[in-house]
Amino acid sequence: MAKIVEDFIIENMKEEDLDEILRIERESFSDPWRKEFFLQDLCKEYALPVVVRIGGRLAGYTCLWKIEDEIQIANIAIAKEYRGRGVAKRLLEWIVEQSLKQNFKYITLDVRESNSVALGLYRKYGFEEIVRRKNYYCNPVEDAIVMEKKL
Repeated sequence: MAKIVEDFIIENMKEEDLDEILRIERESFSDPWRKEFFLQDLCKEYALPVVVRIGGRLAGYTCLWKIEDEIQIANIAIAKEYRGRGVAKRLLEWIVEQSLKQNFKYITLDVRESNSVALGLYRKYGFEEIVRRKNYYCNPVEDAIVMEKKL
């Protein structure tokens, strides 16, 4: 795996990031979020949408939701050209670190049952399957695995 050598910066998502985010979203998911979903997260008090920049280029993003004592990873994706370089790992470590700093007790997320790469990463970081949502995803229809990490 090629390691990242450029500057790795996590900062708040801005509306001007959305064209690039939507490109990454379309290349990452068969049922991508629409622009309106990201615009809503930019305005929600409980949402924390952030982007990852490497060498000034947008390399990935996540949309986190603060719900009582839980952080939910509502969306997370890495640009194709940055996959396999440790970006998702470092972003996930940042999410865990921020959750601990803010005294959250859990991190939760949904993932397609066929997404073995993501499942492997989440398990490596202590996430465990807590329930399955039958036929949750469309295009194609597939179960969601709900995972949780206790902090």
